[in-house]
Amino acid sequence: MQETGSLRVRVFTSRAQIPIEGATVILSGPVREGRRELLSIQRTDSSGLTGVITLNAPDDALSQDPGNADPFASYTLVVEHPGYYVAVFEGIQVFSGVETQQDVSLIPLPQPQFPDGRTIPPVVVIPQTL
Repeated sequence: MQETGSLRVRVFTSRAQIPIEGATVILSGPVREGRRELLSIQRTDSSGLTGVITLNAPDDALSQDPGNADPFASYTLVVEHPGYYVAVFEGIQVFSGVETQQDVSLIPLPQPQFPDGRTIPPVVVIPQTL
């Protein structure tokens, strides 16, 4: 039987760790035959959290004997939200029987400015209904 572990992602900004709602969290597996396997796409909730993602992981007995294969599975995580730089994590380690929480601190994109230093306000699109 295949062993499993789990991953939960927490997305926030600033040292105050303010949660970011609506961030897109994309999880993919290791490269096989030159391609990554897409495993999960989720959006964060108002607390900046994703749901728990159950993932395959090697048997934890591998950690008891040096020289064996890695006792964890490695995954790639991409987190994005408008107004922030994209964060990419390669080699997220997931162990059998363990819920891993990956904290992701997104960095705001700089605000565009006029030559005199005033900040250019963001464009707001207001859809019209018929």
